[in-house]
Formats: sequence, structure tokens, C-alpha cells
Amino acid sequence: MSLKDMGEDGITEYLARKYSTEDPRVIKAIGDDTAVLSERGGSVTLATTDILIEGTHFQRDLTTPYLLGSKAMAVSLSDIAAMGGEPCFYLVTLNLPPLTEERYLKALYRGLDKQARKFDVTLTGGNLSRAESISISITLLGQMPASEVLYRDGAGAGDDIFVTGHPGDSALGLLTLNKYGKSAITRGPLKAQIRKHLEPEPRLGIARVLAQKKMATAMMDLSDGLVLDLDRLCRASSSGAVIEAAQMPLSGALRRYGDKALNIALTGGEDYELLFTAPPCNAADIIETAKECHVKVTRIGRVLPASEGLFVAGANGKKLKTDTGTGGFRHF
Repeated sequence: MSLKDMGEDGITEYLARKYSTEDPRVIKAIGDDTAVLSERGGSVTLATTDILIEGTHFQRDLTTPYLLGSKAMAVSLSDIAAMGGEPCFYLVTLNLPPLTEERYLKALYRGLDKQARKFDVTLTGGNLSRAESISISITLLGQMPASEVLYRDGAGAGDDIFVTGHPGDSALGLLTLNKYGKSAITRGPLKAQIRKHLEPEPRLGIARVLAQKKMATAMMDLSDGLVLDLDRLCRASSSGAVIEAAQMPLSGALRRYGDKALNIALTGGEDYELLFTAPPCNAADIIETAKECHVKVTRIGRVLPASEGLFVAGANGKKLKTDTGTGGFRHF
């Protein structure tokens, strides 16, 4: 069987089964946005790592080194946000061709540093190696009280489903970049969507409040597409879900794509928004918290019993035919 046959989720599930641990210090290993490791005094360490590879995650001619560094940091910060935690320290593994200009390296680290400084995160080490193409991997450590961690497996039937921001805008930005090239970053009507793709903003502020006030029951970030990631949350929580198409927060730019807009929002990847569930009684407090954090939050559906599966419903409640079964970004 090839890795393509196994699929990314199949590989993850195999590793989780094969290398499970009974070490009491490990609260959560493989299967969530970060590992969760027990510390003294009722706190935990959050540990995550992510990689951006030239040709897979970015094209050198469509992004600057500064924006590449900023995005690499934002991707890992988003994982810490998904747990409701506070980021602390990071390490960088960087692979570069030997003829890379010095100014490229310095610009990349400026992007990393600017994003890290926003959240008081400190560079503590890393590794540098020569390679045929560019890749950058961030290992990020965070912390929080153990009692406040938001996992993927806490959703229950009847919970509301919420999302931050405008899912699909990052995918629209990438489509625009691929069509018009780097000049579209500063010219044209979709600059905001391109910026969303090249320099996402991790939702650490509102995530921390949701965790502290115990408003949410489960949470993760959107990296591979809303439906694909919601399916992962549902499987972790042994539940189903309905997405109400009419409630999806499509941006004005995305709505111009007509019938294609919904599928782009549901299956486009790299949003790095938060997807979370909460009891209906918390809805008003969540919306008020979002206003205080200056973040758009929208209720988009409801958690169902596992027997009902995951589907998208139209205004009349009927299931819609979408491309969600094959949508989302999958490495294998």
C-alpha cells in the first residue's frame, strides 16, 4: 500500500496507534493541533511543529522571503491558538540552496521576528542545512493551565459550530496569485485575499479568552479546508455535523464567484481561522467576546449524533450536492 492509498489521516491514525504511550507526562500525543505535556503546578507545555516546502506550500517567485518567514511563524502560532494557549519559544530548521543571497536569509528572519514579537515569542535555536530547494520548519512551544486546554474531542450533539473570519479568502488569494502573478499583490481588487494567503493572522487573542472562560467545547484551526477539518473534529468527538450554507460568512470578493463561492469556502485550505463548538447558551457571550477582540465570529451549523454524518444543508434544510467529499488539501 502506498502513502497515497493510506492518505494523510490514515498515516496519522497508524502512527497514533503504533506509537501510543502510557507515559503519564503525555496528556495528548498524536492527533490534535499540538502535543500536550504535563508540567508541575497544574500547567501544561504545548508543542507543535510545521514545515513550509518550496513547490508544495509556496512558490519562490510568488512570495517574498519576508512574507515566507511571517507565514511560517503564523502557521505554528495558529496551532497554539487552536488549543487556547500562549506561545513562548520557537526553534527554526532552515534548508537553503548554497547560492541563496544573504539578503534573502535576513529578510526571512525579519518576517519570522516581526510575527513572533507580536506575541512575545522568543527564538531559542534551530538548525541550518544546504538543500536543492527552500524549506522552513518551526518548532513552537506554548503553555497554559491544564484545565483550560481545548481539544478536538469535546464537541457534543446540540453544540453550535462557529468559525472566525471569512473561510475561502486564502484560497481565493492563491487562485489570484497563480493566475496573475506577483503583481497582483499590490494591484487589483483582491489584495486583501492575497494578503490573507501570504500573511495569515493567527487568532491567539480570542482563542485564549474562549479557553480561559471555558466558552467552547472543542476547537482546531483551519489549515486543510473547513469540511475536511470539521470532519476531523467530528471523528475525534464521535459526532456528526451540519453546515448551514446560508450562514457561511462569505466575503464580498468570494460571493462574486457565484455558485463556486460556497465550495471554495468549504474546501479551500490555509485559512488559519478557528473552528470551534460551544453550547447554544454561550452564543451571546461568544459574539460579545468576538467584538471585544475585533474578530468576526459566525455560527455556521450544529453538532449532530455520529449516525447523521457530516453534510451541508441549504435554506430548506435539504442536503446540498457539493464537492466536499474530495475537497480540502491532502498531502497524500
